[in-house]
Amino acid sequence: MKKANMMISTLSAAILLSITSGYSSAEGMCKGMEKSSCATSTSCRWVKGYKRTDGRSIAGYCRKLPGKKAQSAPKSKRKSGASKKG
Repeated sequence: MKKANMMISTLSAAILLSITSGYSSAEGMCKGMEKSSCATSTSCRWVKGYKRTDGRSIAGYCRKLPGKKAQSAPKSKRKSGASKKG
């Protein structure tokens, strides 16, 4: 019975770790991806290499597509100084 509990605990911890790790996000998946793989991905795009104004060459790379930021919950529109009693 102790082995089964230990196995379940270990499996649960592994699943939780994989869900919360940065590599489960699209950003982690895109980083270091080859051009051919990046081109077929729906969450990444290939950035062509370029030369900076200081003369340094930047190699092409894969990056995460921009997404919508999560909006915070709207604040209450209660008037200042007013309190509800009830």
